[in-house]
Amino acid sequence: MKEFLTKPFLYLKNKQFLSLYSLKYLSQLTPDYFNSKNTGAYMLHFYIKGKGTYKLDYHIIEVDAVSALFSPLSESMQFHTSKECEGFALIFSEAFFGRSRMKNFFLQHTLLFNSVDKVVFFPTEDRTEELLTLFQLVIDQLRREESEVQEQVLLNYVFSILLISEEVFTKDRPTLRVANEIKLIKNFKLLFNSDLNRRQSVQFFCTQMNVSLSTLDRAFRKYEKSSAKKWINTALIKEIEIELKRFDMSIGEIAFKFGFSEVTNFTKFYKGQTGITPKQFRSG
Repeated sequence: MKEFLTKPFLYLKNKQFLSLYSLKYLSQLTPDYFNSKNTGAYMLHFYIKGKGTYKLDYHIIEVDAVSALFSPLSESMQFHTSKECEGFALIFSEAFFGRSRMKNFFLQHTLLFNSVDKVVFFPTEDRTEELLTLFQLVIDQLRREESEVQEQVLLNYVFSILLISEEVFTKDRPTLRVANEIKLIKNFKLLFNSDLNRRQSVQFFCTQMNVSLSTLDRAFRKYEKSSAKKWINTALIKEIEIELKRFDMSIGEIAFKFGFSEVTNFTKFYKGQTGITPKQFRSG
C-alpha cells in the first residue's frame, strides 16, 4: 500500500482537521508526535494486514489484522506495527464535527471514544470490506481539489465509518466480556444519553437500573476517578457548549432545553462548572 500523507499535522484544538496516513508510516515517526493527548485529535487505526502493538501506561495491547482501534482525546499511547502491516490511521479534530449538532453529540457520547476501557479495539468481522470502501472514499476525496461540498462529503464518510464501527463494537459477542462494574457504568451512560431530560438526578438513573447510589459511585471512582454526578455535569457542559457555539438559540432557550426553569439557575450552574457565564463563553 502506498504511503499516504495529505496535510501537515498540527496542534488541532479548536481547528478543523482531517487526514489519513498509512499505519506503517505513522508507527515510524517520533513516538509522541502523533499522540492524541498532545495534539487534541481523535484517532482510528484500521488494520487490513499484519499486527500492531500498543503501550498505554503500563498496559500492552496486541491488535490483530482486520481490526479497528479507537484512541480518544485523553489517552496517550505509543505503538509499532509488524513488517507486513497494511492499514490506515484516520485522524480528525473535535472541531471537524463541530458544525453538525447531531454528529457532535454522537462524538461526545459514542462508546468508541468514551468507554471506561479507555482504548477500544475489536475485529471488524463481516463489515471489513464496507469499512475499507469508506476509507478509500476518504482518500479519493482528500486527493481532489478543495470545493464547497468537500468538507460535508468527508464528514459524512467519517461519520459512516464511526456508525458502522459502533454497531460492530456494541453487538453482543463473548470476546467483549467486562467486569460487572464496567457494565454498570456503560449502562448508566447509555441510559443518560437516551433520556431527553438531562436534569435528572443520579438517584433517578440508579432507580431505573435498580442499583444503589453507593454502588454506582464506587464503580465510577474505581474506573473513572470521579463520581457519577461529576460525570453528568461534565456531559451537560459539553452539550450546552455545543448549543452555545451554534448561535441559533438564545441563552434562555438553551436553558429551557436542558431543564432549567430559570436562566439565573442555568447561569449559576454553568459558571459553577466552568468559572465563566454562558454569555462570556459565547462572546469569547
